[in-house]
Amino acid sequence: MIWEVALLMLLFAYLGRWLLSGWTGRDAARLDPGHTAELARLREEMDQLTAQVARLQEEQSFTMRLLAEGGGAARVPALDAGEPDPTTNAEKP
Repeated sequence: MIWEVALLMLLFAYLGRWLLSGWTGRDAARLDPGHTAELARLREEMDQLTAQVARLQEEQSFTMRLLAEGGGAARVPALDAGEPDPTTNAEKP
């Protein structure tokens, strides 16, 4: 009998705590104006980053298409025999 009363009291305490946390939890979910302004700013920055990533993807696909086509006009002209190679160290013997 004592165990049943203790179990029933524990159940009521748990149920009361759950109900009270549900009512007060709704007020805690509201954000102050500073947080909402910060969230709006972050959303704008994410939109800008998304646009930049899309632009970079377009540039990459364009470059890949040029490379796949052979890029005849984009080839580097051969160096004359007298000109040093700009990619090597000229001071090397």
